[in-house]
Amino acid sequence: MTPTTALLTLESTIFSTPMLYLAQADAAPPVAGRSDGGAVTGESGQPLGGGGGSAPPPTGMGFQFMFLMGGLLLFMILMQVFAGRKEKKRRAEMLGSLRRHDRVVTIGGIIGHVAEVRDDEVVLKVDESTNTKIRVTRAAVQSVLKKSSAEERPVAEAAKA
Repeated sequence: MTPTTALLTLESTIFSTPMLYLAQADAAPPVAGRSDGGAVTGESGQPLGGGGGSAPPPTGMGFQFMFLMGGLLLFMILMQVFAGRKEKKRRAEMLGSLRRHDRVVTIGGIIGHVAEVRDDEVVLKVDESTNTKIRVTRAAVQSVLKKSSAEERPVAEAAKA
């Protein structure tokens, strides 16, 4: 029994299918039909199919892709930060401009007219017939539905006095 036959027999008993291992040094395999038994070469004497096994260097697509993804991530983060600042500024302006007789909605969904504005509280008049008033914090005001007009303020203040 030759060493190659022993190897094939061992492999066939382990994996139950015969396996063939072909090992070559630096020589190309013989080509069928050639009398000299040499490798197929081009005009320059180099083997056909790639120039001796050296692959071309990678194109750098991985770096370009990572650079693009990093830029996109940075853009998204910056947009979130600037949008948050804009919204915070708009809300602070809205809460700072609250005046009497403005119609507002609270975070809880209560709709009412501003009866009084204090430092950190707003008194809302929610029912005209029973004169029901609710005290809420300024931060509880979600939005202003209708701003009071300039003509409406002095008339309402004069009627109260």
